Amino acid sequence: MKAFTVAVLTLILSASTPWLGAGTKEEIIRLSSDVLQLQNQVLNLQKSFDERQGSVQSLLEQLNDQVATTNRVLQEMVVVMRAQNTDWTRVSAELGRDVEGLSVKLDETNNRLAALFQKVEESQLRSESRRLPSSSDPGGPKPDQVYSLAFNDYLAGNYELAVDGFRDFLVRYPESEYADNAAYYLGLCLQQLGQQEQAVQAFDQVINMYPQADMTAAAYYKKALVQQELLKNEEAIATFQKLVRLFPDSQEATTARQELENLGVRVPSARR
Repeated sequence: MKAFTVAVLTLILSASTPWLGAGTKEEIIRLSSDVLQLQNQVLNLQKSFDERQGSVQSLLEQLNDQVATTNRVLQEMVVVMRAQNTDWTRVSAELGRDVEGLSVKLDETNNRLAALFQKVEESQLRSESRRLPSSSDPGGPKPDQVYSLAFNDYLAGNYELAVDGFRDFLVRYPESEYADNAAYYLGLCLQQLGQQEQAVQAFDQVINMYPQADMTAAAYYKKALVQQELLKNEEAIATFQKLVRLFPDSQEATTARQELENLGVRVPSARR
């Protein structure tokens, strides 16, 4: 463009030489020079504009790259935070279950310790009562206290301890109002321990030593059942029959009649 403009101006100047004056030629040359300068300035401006535009474009591209990188980092952080939140929720749930399990185990341990302490206290009371003198001596334990210890062992299923307690009671207080009960429950404990022969002896103790006591009819009935367990059916029938004769109005006698009828045995009449 620049070379073309200069060439045009040169041709104009040459063609005009015959009729232009010297001042006019100089003016044209000066104008040509000004035009060339303007063209150079325009070119420089264009070049500067292109360079700046290139810089701006480069900056825009860099900014776009940074924005894209930032978005990617933010997305990764969101993913990580969600994963961490999920992990924390899971860990919290597991910790909650563990704490609940420990609480249950602690309660079970406390209950076992309480039961153990109770057994220890009962054993201590029982040991102390057996070391004490009989009721005939001053300061001796009361019969009902010794009987209650053995009876509590029976209720708790501690049959061996109950056997020791009832035997000790019968030795100390054979004339007590609880003696027939002690002998009767002694027989039940021995039966539970599989000692049927000794159980029969305990029931006989009730029958022989306390023939009119409250537990005598029950002792007859339990004795007959134990005899059946020992396969001594004839003896069991005789015991049932004696129970019906001696205690015809008792509940045990009613049950004994049913047992005898089931066995096809004649039910005896009541004692006159």
